[in-house]
Amino acid sequence: MEFVLQIILNSIVLGTQILFLAISLFLIKAVSKIEHVSLGAIGVAVAYMFYLGQTLHVGVWFSVLLSLLAATLLGLLSYFLLEKFCKNNQILLALLVSLSFGIGIESVIALVFKSGAKNIIDGVLPIMSFAGITITLPGLYTLILGVLLVIITYVIVKKTPAGRILRSISENQSLVATLGVNQKRVRKMVYIISSIIAGMVGILLAMNTSLTPTLGFTYIMIAFIALFVGGPTDIRGTIVASYIIILIPEFLINFAPANMQFTSSYRMFFIFVIACIVLSIKPRGIFSKTVRQT
Repeated sequence: MEFVLQIILNSIVLGTQILFLAISLFLIKAVSKIEHVSLGAIGVAVAYMFYLGQTLHVGVWFSVLLSLLAATLLGLLSYFLLEKFCKNNQILLALLVSLSFGIGIESVIALVFKSGAKNIIDGVLPIMSFAGITITLPGLYTLILGVLLVIITYVIVKKTPAGRILRSISENQSLVATLGVNQKRVRKMVYIISSIIAGMVGILLAMNTSLTPTLGFTYIMIAFIALFVGGPTDIRGTIVASYIIILIPEFLINFAPANMQFTSSYRMFFIFVIACIVLSIKPRGIFSKTVRQT
């Protein structure tokens, strides 16, 4: 039983890390229709700024400030790179530019910091145990911040006028313009906020594992899948899908018959299979409803 609970807890931590990035993708898509896949590289870049602050021994708060500055600058740069594609509704071209931007960020990181793994926390990770189940301190921070992020994002998107404006910008820009909403300013703020959220998960990932220039690639791909499995316009689906596509593969890997011998290298395969199955049944997301057309 403890083994099962440990797997569930580990999966929830990983799912929460994916959720951070999926929410970042959701917010940007909500205001621009663009899948900003370079958010994974942005999160890693922010984590490297935190690592730089730690190596310079300038204190945690200065390292946090340095990270926020990096996230803000990269968010603004993302906005200026992609805004024209949003205005011209060139979504596929924007995706390619975003992917190229992410690769460029990873290349710069490798050039400056080298490709060797870096550790924000040296030595053994601090852990907490209860009822025979263990969790690392960064993992605990991830869960706490994840719960706060889910609550805040859901309330803003679903329950406030700001959320309605957020959803309306990409759906009907002309109508929103008549209401006096500065759409460019909203998009700019969303890009910055999404970069900060990606930076948060980048730092938490770096605390929990080794920091490498390409660390964010796999995570942003999983978050990208979670966004579409959940439904790119439904925050509830994004939240649920982030955990489903992590929990199911973990149980398949750990409880498959011995003769199959699945390893963690099969995780992405299972995630793609789950995505294919769900999207073939619910192409608009897991909470979508079939509308009868007459």
